[in-house]
Amino acid sequence: MNEKRRLACGLTGVTFLLITLYYGLIATGPAQYFVAPNAQKIFYLHVPAGMITYVAFLIVFSSSAWYLYKESEYADRLAHSAAELGLLFGAMNLVSGTLWMQVEWGGNIFDRFMTDMRLATTLAMWLIYVSYIVYRMNSGIDGNKRNAAIIGVLGAISIPLSYLSSRFLRSDHPVVFASDEGEVDTSMKIGLYLGLCGLLLIFIYLLDERMMILKKEDEINREKMEKQW
Repeated sequence: MNEKRRLACGLTGVTFLLITLYYGLIATGPAQYFVAPNAQKIFYLHVPAGMITYVAFLIVFSSSAWYLYKESEYADRLAHSAAELGLLFGAMNLVSGTLWMQVEWGGNIFDRFMTDMRLATTLAMWLIYVSYIVYRMNSGIDGNKRNAAIIGVLGAISIPLSYLSSRFLRSDHPVVFASDEGEVDTSMKIGLYLGLCGLLLIFIYLLDERMMILKKEDEINREKMEKQW
């Protein structure tokens, strides 16, 4: 992606995000059927952040498999960049969900994370990719790249487990995307899709920027090694 397209992508994402904030905080009133109707407004960023987290970790899975098969440096940079952004958006999802959970459900936060399977599996997924980044800290060592790629592939099992946990395991977490109509009010869907488009475009912008930085770092490290020889 060239500089102009990358900038346009990022600015469009920010614009969508600002519209989402206006829609969620000002244009719509308190949602019905919630104990804390004003806190529900966090929904318009909480859910999109979670969806982008899944997208990022799926990219890590596919890119890691590509690296293990071809040892492609491009695939390695893509997996590395997507993992970092997945942790960023995942942290946004976990923090916003924890705040919303506290005012909506009450109770002890620690107990909630231990007993609600959606919370527990999402936190476990996030920690798996923390371990991926830890392995990538010494990125110049090929063995570390392969080990991280293995984590990226095997860790993908946590993605459907997290996503489906609210359907099949014990969880108070509502099912947002369901097969039948009526799970999410139409007015809420508008804000949800605006937020999703905004965060997705911002994710694409940041992913491309991060890959460029990693490419330059690789070039600098390669030049240093050549000078040493």
